[in-house]
Amino acid sequence: MPKGPSSPDNEARPILTRRGVLGGAIGSAILTMCAPLATAQAATPLPLQGAMAKFKPSAPDAASRSAVPDVTALDETGKERRLSDHLGQIVLLNFWATWCIPCVKEMPALQRLQQRWQAEKAPALVLPISLDRAGVAKVQEFYAQHGLAPLPLRNDKGGAAGRAFALRGLPTSILIDRKGREIGRFEGDAPWDGPEAAALFNALFDEA
Repeated sequence: MPKGPSSPDNEARPILTRRGVLGGAIGSAILTMCAPLATAQAATPLPLQGAMAKFKPSAPDAASRSAVPDVTALDETGKERRLSDHLGQIVLLNFWATWCIPCVKEMPALQRLQQRWQAEKAPALVLPISLDRAGVAKVQEFYAQHGLAPLPLRNDKGGAAGRAFALRGLPTSILIDRKGREIGRFEGDAPWDGPEAAALFNALFDEA
């Protein structure tokens, strides 16, 4: 005999079906909300130990980094060069001046780092930009006196590049990833050829 509309069997099936749909919808919503959190938790922090403890990341992860201004400076021949010429490389952009004592102290470490990267054929470049108002000739003289030939030479005597990066003092080093985005910056001189800096660079070389 057919069961009537009030039969428990007839009611149980749609009730279970509705519960299943509701449960699945709630589960999907929870997974959707948790996905950004899981991604954030999976992001590996930069190794900033010892001498690199003063390095200030510009964003919590690589996806949040902002593009740097495409500043220009004059090379040793007086030709204007753009920062975007070095897309595809990790760039350690160093703002300095010949009259700045901490800058002068830091230059040998930058030279050794550039020499090491050249020897290793690393996808990276140290790029010092001098803010000397005396121009390219003054910087060339300084390079010759201190044997800094392996370092690229750039001069921004008008200071436009420094203003574009909102510098607060010299020296300031700005680390830029291969896509032209700011990773972070270090204000003051630093041992860029040391083991703590090497750990930071190696982590960046591993980025996609």
